[in-house]
Amino acid sequence: MTIPDTLIATNRICVVGVGGGGCQILGSMASTWDNAPALIAINTDAPSLKATPCNSRLQIGTRITRNLGTGGDGKIGRLSAEEDVDALQELFRGLDLVFVIATLGGGTGSGAAPVVARAARETGAIVITFATLPFTFEGDRKMSQARQGLVELKDHSDVVIVIPNQALFAAEGTTATTEEVFLRADYYLSMGVFAIWKLLTQRNIINLDFATLRMVARCSDGESLFSYGEGRGPGRATQAVQAALHNPLLDNGEAIAESESVLVSILGDPDMSIREVDAIMSAIKAATRIDAHIHMGTAVDENWKDTISVTLVASRYWREDNEVEDKPDEKPDPSSGPDAGGAVAPPPKRRKRKTAETQPQLTLGGLSKGLFKDVQPTIVDHEDMDVPTFIRRHVTVDK
Repeated sequence: MTIPDTLIATNRICVVGVGGGGCQILGSMASTWDNAPALIAINTDAPSLKATPCNSRLQIGTRITRNLGTGGDGKIGRLSAEEDVDALQELFRGLDLVFVIATLGGGTGSGAAPVVARAARETGAIVITFATLPFTFEGDRKMSQARQGLVELKDHSDVVIVIPNQALFAAEGTTATTEEVFLRADYYLSMGVFAIWKLLTQRNIINLDFATLRMVARCSDGESLFSYGEGRGPGRATQAVQAALHNPLLDNGEAIAESESVLVSILGDPDMSIREVDAIMSAIKAATRIDAHIHMGTAVDENWKDTISVTLVASRYWREDNEVEDKPDEKPDPSSGPDAGGAVAPPPKRRKRKTAETQPQLTLGGLSKGLFKDVQPTIVDHEDMDVPTFIRRHVTVDK
């Protein structure tokens, strides 16, 4: 059977957990997903890596860390990934889509995840990164390291979906335990990956194809916000969409109202009706800008009994194709990878990161007169007006 061009075979997608937190989320996915894509755990800590239940594992930085982890140092995490960058690229060769999962703030998540994303992108895959930011109480040092990791992830991913743990704390309420909030973060992140994966790998009521995903990755600003909502029983569609729209992850609805691009995934059981889909999309359109680019798809899951979920990925900025500059990337080798011999979609074109334009500087040193040095001087109040003012008045020009 030939896979339709608009869908991606499951074996051409992988989900990568980087660091202790990313691997923990990956383990949760492995225990709940049926027919999941390849799950790959990447870590510097050997005991933690061994305990992660998934398809494959890769330990990085053994020469640097000596199997003891990074000690929370992002520089060591980055060097550990650089040490094994060839092995990373081999993992991703032939894939169309790579999800990178990382909890930022620690050494491996913050330092190694950007290198992992870069390695995947260099093979031609689209890279979607889900990254969590630390709680405020985890300290300034951890938050600073997380922010630095986030900047680097944006440079090496097509889309970075940010989940601030502090916002989830607001969602769970002041009585929630730390464990409950962390579990909620893991669940939201898992469902975000699951929803996009489900849309891309099966025939659905309304398809969101790979070409659309590539366009969203190309034209969005690089960093996106994410929200998730569920509804059960009577009124489930309204419950799900309102929970997603007013989630603290979207600033209780303010972020969605400002976003220029919104990706919508609706997941339900086989009884989900077109009326329910229409109610969800009407609520989303009412909450977004009139000119927003809205891309949606629906998926059906037999296990989603009497439940509907809505996943939103919102990007504040959108650039049309003719505004996006491209640069060539390394092409995937069609003779290698899990789908060798089949038709492989061309790798997405990459957007150049714009750098700030600098104003050319004039060289002023050595001037004693203006441009009219070969004519008679212009004397006003005993001053030669052909000599630049800053020289006449002995003004020091800072370099």
